[in-house]
Amino acid sequence: MLETAALLLALSVGAGSATPSAPAEQPPAIVETVDQITSGLEPYVPPVAEPEPEPEKPAEPVKPAEPQKPWVNPYGQTLATCTTRFNRSQTNRNTNIQLATKACNGYVIQPGATFSYNQVVGQRTAARGYKEAGVYINGSVASGLGGGICQVSSTLFNAALESNMTIVQRTAHSLPVSYLPRGRDATVSWGGPDFKFKNPYKFPVMVGTYYSASQGTLTMSILGPSDAKIEKGVIKVTGKNGVYTTTRTVGGKVNYTTTSKYGVHP
Repeated sequence: MLETAALLLALSVGAGSATPSAPAEQPPAIVETVDQITSGLEPYVPPVAEPEPEPEKPAEPVKPAEPQKPWVNPYGQTLATCTTRFNRSQTNRNTNIQLATKACNGYVIQPGATFSYNQVVGQRTAARGYKEAGVYINGSVASGLGGGICQVSSTLFNAALESNMTIVQRTAHSLPVSYLPRGRDATVSWGGPDFKFKNPYKFPVMVGTYYSASQGTLTMSILGPSDAKIEKGVIKVTGKNGVYTTTRTVGGKVNYTTTSKYGVHP
């Protein structure tokens, strides 16, 4: 018993005399401050509601493209034509024919407009290249400046007649001509008779010409649109007591009449 008490006393004294140990280090704080948590963070912004998309409008129907109309050559159709022959050896006369033919070539007559041969060809003068050649004057044969140009006006008269142009002015020669039948000629002179015709159509027409010195031929044509449709007339010449009557009938009705009276060649 005494031994046990002595032992306890010794242990007690030994424990009291020992140097106390340093306190252990405190563990780091687990909870950070609010400033530490929010440092570097963007402030909270509530999301903005996006507007609902508008409903799509129904697409407008696309009109089908109109088919392109085929190109129409404005002077691609010969409405009527006439060809006459001349003597290739008559150089002066042929020069006059060629000059007058060239003046008419490509001339355009608008709807309702009138073609005047004298106005288009102009005055026949030496300065313009015209020469002396045979002409008819009051039933006799003479020489005159520009002789031969009446063959051009007469040939054009027939093309205008066949294409249903409205003949405004036409005068027959005083003597029959060799290049056309009686009743189918048209004389002209500067300051005298003129040959005129009017375009009755709703589209322009053009005078087309062709002169061939080698073949001795002259061609005068009336040209119109390639899709033009015209009614062909019937030309008829009747003679009685020396008077020749030329008529044109279209659709069963006579729409042009002219008369011719010729003298006798001396």
